[in-house]
Amino acid sequence: MNEEELQVFLDRSLTAIVATAGRTGNVHSVPVWYRFAEGSFRIWTDGSRAWVKNARRHPQMSIAVAEHEAPFAAVIARGTAEVLIDPPGMDAEVRAIVARYIPEAEVDAYIAPWTSLRTIVRIEASDIRGWARGY
Repeated sequence: MNEEELQVFLDRSLTAIVATAGRTGNVHSVPVWYRFAEGSFRIWTDGSRAWVKNARRHPQMSIAVAEHEAPFAAVIARGTAEVLIDPPGMDAEVRAIVARYIPEAEVDAYIAPWTSLRTIVRIEASDIRGWARGY
């Protein structure tokens, strides 16, 4: 995939899997909602989650996004995570992430119970690869 194709693919509302190095060195993988913009993945989350703690200890991580039906296109990226607590533009970022996955009319109702979640993990992609057709 070229850069434009990568952006089009990553603009879809597919779930991503992030992988971090756990305390014992084992890989810890979790599904997340994300938004990709300006070369980085942004994830709204609870700062106390294990994968976020892992990212603080060892910020090198990977993220994978894949289709679940033919042609099984996918993107895999490696990068460096930055854990941001209540960063400028937090509310707008949260809305942008959530609006990728649920209807616009339902975004505020979805976000309302989660006002205590004030963490954005930003993964700056240093190596990103994609393919339009899988196995």
